[in-house]
Order: sequence, then C-alpha cells, then structure tokens
Amino acid sequence: MHPTASATLRNAAFELTAAVTAKNEVHLTLRDVAAGTTWAEGAYTYRLARAVPEGDLHAAGLTNPQVAVDGEALTVSGTLNGLRVTHTLRLPAAHAWLEEQLTLTNPGREAVRVTSFAFGFRRVIANVTGHVPADRAADRLAAVPFRHRATDPGAQDMDFSPADLLSQLNRAPRVNFEHLITGYAPTPAWASEGWALTSGGRTLLVAKHNPAALEWSIAEVETEPRREIWLRFGGAGQLEGEPDSLSALAPGQRVTLGVTRYASVADYTTAAYAFRALLDEHGCRFPAGFNPPVHWNELYDNPEWSTGTPGNPPGPRRTRAHTYTRALLFEEAAKAKAYGCQALYLDPGWDVEFGSLLWADEWLGDLPSFVAEVRERFGLSVSLHCPLAAWASVWSFDSHLWPAEANRLTEAGERLPRRMCQASRQYMDEVTRRLQALCAAGVKFLMFDGNAWPGECWDPEHGHSVPLTYNEHCAANSELARRIHAEYPDVLIEMHDAIVAGMRTRYTPVYYGYEPPAPDRPGTWDENWGFELMWQPMEEIESGRARALYYYNLACNVPVYLHVDLRTDNARALLLWWYASTCRHLGIGGTHPNPQIAALHRAYMARYHELQRFFKEGEFFGVSETFHVHVLRDEEAFVVNIFNLSDQPRNVTGSIAFELMGLPRDRWYVAPFTHPEGYFDAGQGTFNLNRRVPAWGAEVFKVYALPAR
Repeated sequence: MHPTASATLRNAAFELTAAVTAKNEVHLTLRDVAAGTTWAEGAYTYRLARAVPEGDLHAAGLTNPQVAVDGEALTVSGTLNGLRVTHTLRLPAAHAWLEEQLTLTNPGREAVRVTSFAFGFRRVIANVTGHVPADRAADRLAAVPFRHRATDPGAQDMDFSPADLLSQLNRAPRVNFEHLITGYAPTPAWASEGWALTSGGRTLLVAKHNPAALEWSIAEVETEPRREIWLRFGGAGQLEGEPDSLSALAPGQRVTLGVTRYASVADYTTAAYAFRALLDEHGCRFPAGFNPPVHWNELYDNPEWSTGTPGNPPGPRRTRAHTYTRALLFEEAAKAKAYGCQALYLDPGWDVEFGSLLWADEWLGDLPSFVAEVRERFGLSVSLHCPLAAWASVWSFDSHLWPAEANRLTEAGERLPRRMCQASRQYMDEVTRRLQALCAAGVKFLMFDGNAWPGECWDPEHGHSVPLTYNEHCAANSELARRIHAEYPDVLIEMHDAIVAGMRTRYTPVYYGYEPPAPDRPGTWDENWGFELMWQPMEEIESGRARALYYYNLACNVPVYLHVDLRTDNARALLLWWYASTCRHLGIGGTHPNPQIAALHRAYMARYHELQRFFKEGEFFGVSETFHVHVLRDEEAFVVNIFNLSDQPRNVTGSIAFELMGLPRDRWYVAPFTHPEGYFDAGQGTFNLNRRVPAWGAEVFKVYALPAR
C-alpha cells in the first residue's frame, strides 16, 4: 500500500473518493455510477468515547490520517482517542457492490474501555435552518427486512422521509424478564439489519452482517451548531450499548467490527433481495430439500389452555392430569390426520412441570410408546414446545427439578432462587441431557421458547464472564442447539429471539446465531419464530401487523415457523393461505365452529399438500404485499398467492419477470386465468395479473411449463 493525500477507486456500481483536507479531516465521497448521483460526501464521522478516571473522554476525527490504495481496497488509517483505526473499503471488480469494515487496535500498555462509538458516511438532508432541500424531499429511508414490524400499528412503517427523520426518534426495545415486561426507550439511533435509501429513482442498500456480535446498521441524524443537518449511515454504531465488542480492549488487542455492504439497486424490493443474497452467501438459508412437517397444534382445542377460575383455589395450578391426557392427545392426533398434517405438536402440558422438560409419564404414559402409537395409528411424528431457563424460572413451581447451582448470582453475591442462568454450565449440561433424552425417545422437533435474557449473573463458577453479557447468553442458545444436532442432526429446532423470546418484538438480527451444518461441525438451529402472531392470526392480518412476515421473506431465507389458530378464519380461508404463503414451516390448529369452514380447511389443506414444495423450498418473490410468488426452478413452475387485505372488493394487479424468477421465457406455460386476468407478455418476458378478489379474500394457483420438445 502507498499512502497518499487522496485516492479514487471505481467499479461497475460505485466511485469512491477519499481525501485528507488541510484540517486533517477525511472526506469520503460515494457516487452511484449508473445513476450519476452522489450518495454521500463530506467529512466521514470518526467518533469514540473511552472511560477515564474522571468520566468519559470523547474524541472526534482521526489523528494523523492516511489514505492508501492496494488493488481493489482503499484504506483510511489513523489514531482515535488512543486507539489505532483501520478503515477498509473494498470495491471488487467482479461484483457490483462496496464492502466496508473497521478494525480498532489498542497499541498502549493499559486496557481501554470504549463507552460509545460512531462511524459513518454523511448525507446532507436539511440546510442550516432545518429545511429539506427540494432535491432531497422525496428521499426515503426504509428498514430491511422489517419495513413493517409485527409491533407496528397497521399504517405505520419503518419508512421515512427526511422530514420524518428530523421530527422523530426511534424506540429501542428493552426487556425486563423478571416480570415478563417488554418496552421501549427513545433513541436518535435508528437500527436495522439494513436500510434502503431511495433517491432520484435509485436505491442504495446499506446492509450490516456480523455473526459474532449484536451489531446493526445504524442511521442517525446529526448536526453541529450553525452547520447543515446530515444523515450518518453505514460504518458502525451502537444501540443500547451493543455491540459490546469494544467494551474492553486489552493491550495489543485487535477487534474487527461487522461488514457493511452497499449495493445500488432499482427499488426497495430489489434491495431486500440483495440483502437476502448476502445472507445466502453466508449459508443463512433453508437447506436443499427442506421439508418440515406441517404441525397440528393441540393447544387451541385443548381445555388445559382455556381452563380458568373466578376464585382462588389453594396451591399452584395442577390441572394437567385432567385436561392433558393421553386419550385427549390421541383425539387431537386424529384431527391432525384429518387435516393432512404430518406431526402432532404438543404445547405446554406434556412435562411434569412447566419448563422441566421431563415427560409426564404419570398421566401420559411413557414417551417412546406414545411416539410409537402416534406414528402407527395416525402416521404422525411428535413435536414439543420446550421452555428454557427464563420461562422455567418464572413459571415453574418445582425449583428442585434443576440444579440450584444454575441459579443466577447477584453482584452482591446473593443466589436468586428459581432464577436460572441459561449460560451456566450447570444448566447447559442438564438441559442438554434432558433434550437429548426426548430425541432418543423419537421426538423430531423442538421449539426453544422462553430462552430470553434472564438478567445479569455474576457467578464465576458458571463459566461465563462476570457479569454475563447479551452476546454470551445468545451464544448459549446457539450452543444448546448445536449440542442437540451433534447427536440428532435430523431433529428440527426452532429458536425464538434469544433476548426477548415469546414476544412480537424482534431484538436480535434475523441471521444472528444461525449456522448451517458443516463437515466438521453440527449446525445450530433451523428456524426463526414468527413473531408471536399465533394467538389472533386473523386480527393480525386485518390490523396489518402480519405484513412483517411478507417483508421478512423478501429479505431472509432462514425459515420461519408459526402455528396459527384456524377458529377465526373466514369462508375464503384468508388466514390459512396468508400464513401458508409466508411461513415455510406451517402449523395449524383449532377446529372452526362453523362446520362448513372446517370442511373448507380440510379441503384446502389437501390443496396445500399438492403445492407444499413451493411453499417449503420455493424461492419467494413479492410483487406486492398482496401478490406473492413461490418458484421451483427444477419444476419450471411457480405458485401465486393473491390477497385482498381490505373490506371491499378490489383488483390485485402486478407483473413479474421470468428472468427474475430464473425460469425460461421461451416455453409454453399453463395459467388458470386468461386475459385480462392472467397472461404472458412475450415482449417483456413477464407474467401479469389483474384479478378481482372479494373483500378479505385469497386465491392460490399454479403456473407450469409444458414439457419441452
């Protein structure tokens, strides 16, 4: 590398210019080659605070900055608050993207504790008086993947104009699992796995990937007195103290933060696809031949869940022996078979105490014979809900069922009764033994629920750092899944969010902790949870919250699992088809009180099974929130789901290119509708749709190629 005062690198997508000014500021300009526009310019933000005896020492800007070019990489280096910063930007000729990464090294003889940091490009969004210039007024900044989150009200999206950014704060999720409470704290930092910045008819994807730490792509409005107002994006930043990678740098220690990838694309949807491709590159996608069993969840029809009392019966609730019997579960297995399901999923009630993970032989008989009878009589496998440490701590009444040494220790040295630390080796060893015993008995699916952050733990005998960190707790979740897969690689494992568990909120990045199996190492978990949309699934659709699943599928191929209650579905099976289209692993349950709709569900489930490969392992494309496409290239076919998510009849329209789907356009295809409802455009190479759909309606159909001559 050769140091220089300025340098320019260019590939098919971007032109990047770096210059050190007379004030020792590093100016970075990022231009879009295709659009001829500028995404960022001006002084790049380098800011960091470190702990000193008097408090926090803040510093901004690099000392003695240098710019160097080595092949396809441009590197900015310098010193920031006593740490050595190496800022690398790569523009590969073979790819139409830019990748950015920051490394910090402690060259001193004493440890450094970083308390906050911010790095990023600058893009002016308002003048000195806070007015948005005309050429920026139509800009949009939208989150990827969650343009709409399951916690957002129906009409609210994570999609902002510059004026929105100037007037709003983000809400950072927080959890108090001692009392099963989640909430939010206001923050100027907007955090997401990625962002789609749209301006002048072009969109810039700004995507973060860090499998080793809880790191997000940060976007934040910044200003200085009497200066223009800008948006800081890319680089690296923190949300609520995460990532904590720099919290303590020992002398000579070097820490590399996550990669930020930039891609110039046509629009939000193609930005989501580009983020999905990034995750695919790192193995974060469903495996070939992915074929999870459709679950029948007994919970919705089981009296155990709906049992309550207007009084105060003495002692803890002990109703399972009456409401969760072997005979009742076989009745549910018969329903599962009638609906064409492939597995009987047992929600809470199967173990001797909530979260004990010990099969309740007393009222269910032994597990191996139960598994065998369900298989032989009904042709089903058995799947289990498995509450882990946090939930077992809160809701279990038999704390003696777990090692007392696994309970958390306070900073003052007090052992907390019935408050287990999931990252403790005492808990991990025992829970591994219990889960492996379930798998040995023939169980084929485990849901890891109640796996949330339990609170700090200061026990040095647990094998984690003192105090326990978010990152270590998340790693314990992944390690538990890996231990199960080491012995039972074919058992499917669903993982709830490792910080908030069974909530609509998503805290950890969608890929975080997910690792596919390798020749020398078992994989972690197989599926993400569907944001707790299981309780009132029709209401979730009507309110708009279920749109989160659509955006997830645009941008992530890690499978989603969700089971839904059919009892609130309508006569057009909107509920059934929406979740079938947006959940690669589908679970259903609940017998609709209207026998005609219940019969309709059974008929539509037969249709689902005809098309299940498309839903389970097809490539998902979104023409719109109401027009979904599932492609199987090996079959040269695709399935289309269309929806009317309103209370009035309306036309669903859209077009999708065969090139995008990866299907040959010079073939004859059979579609169920004729012009103008469904037709092909040979000039454009597209399939087009314009179909009238009743209020709250759904339709599904298959388009397939005739055999080639």
